[in-house]
Amino acid sequence: MNRVLVITYSKKDDRIASVMAAEYAMTNSWRDQGIIEHLFAKENDGGGVVVFNETSVEKVQALIAQLPLFPFFEKVEYFPLNKVY
Repeated sequence: MNRVLVITYSKKDDRIASVMAAEYAMTNSWRDQGIIEHLFAKENDGGGVVVFNETSVEKVQALIAQLPLFPFFEKVEYFPLNKVY
């Protein structure tokens, strides 16, 4: 089954803390709907790693653009994957 791996890189911005509750609410909803398989926060430089249960990079790009943290992303990388096990 295909997945899309997303790695986000956050800008340094003090306003990030103000949108974290909305960010968690949205990503928790996506998890509950089966859209997200895994979400990891990067410890050292901010940002995250997300595995989407999705085969379309374009659809995942549209989802990422909806995130409250999206304006604070310096860079977003998308990797289509084939899950082996």
